[in-house]
Amino acid sequence: FSPPAAAPDLKNALSGFSTSGLKKVTKDMQTWRSEFKGADGAAAPVPKKKTPAARPVVVKTKGTKMCEFKSDGQGKRWCVEAQTKDDGVVGVDVTDAKHSVNIYGCFQATIDVRGKCKGVTIDSCERTKVIVDTVLSVVELINCKRMHIEIRNSTPVVNIDKTDGCSTMLAPGNFATTFTTAKSSEMLVSFTDPKDGEIKEVPIPEQFTHELILEPTPKMTANISDLYAH
Repeated sequence: FSPPAAAPDLKNALSGFSTSGLKKVTKDMQTWRSEFKGADGAAAPVPKKKTPAARPVVVKTKGTKMCEFKSDGQGKRWCVEAQTKDDGVVGVDVTDAKHSVNIYGCFQATIDVRGKCKGVTIDSCERTKVIVDTVLSVVELINCKRMHIEIRNSTPVVNIDKTDGCSTMLAPGNFATTFTTAKSSEMLVSFTDPKDGEIKEVPIPEQFTHELILEPTPKMTANISDLYAH
């Protein structure tokens, strides 16, 4: 019976093996790493950014589209309704100072009232520019938004009621217009400064302070807030 052969010494077995000819495995060679896959590896899908759909332009007109003169039980007047920027500059040629102009339900429109008229009423319009020559009584705005009024000659009164955003441009050298406001905001008056010829603007106050006065009779005072002092 021969004794079993002794196990080979591993250290001695590898003593003649050299690693000098082997290449180092870098990370980009480690194909099991998904972040270092080569050209043959499946590329990770790139999520596409969704392009937001363009919002349709909402035309906020009211009434029936018209620009015509009427003479009935309500008087002699021009009726301008439901005009938009697609109608271009809508001209109203007033030939009699006794006629009035009613503008209703226009959106992003430009209305040019030429000639002398009794009065101009602008109701339920938005982002609309109204240009007038001479108005004998009043230019009145009610239930409007983001309006621009331009006075080429004169009007004694501009009345702004329940309107959010109104800029009024006065004619050069004509500062006799009185403004009355109620339940309105963001109002400006533009004018040409006679000192330097530059166009300037001032806000119409929206905030007031009030005090109770008892004598001689009880009443409330109204003073412009200090916010408008400068």
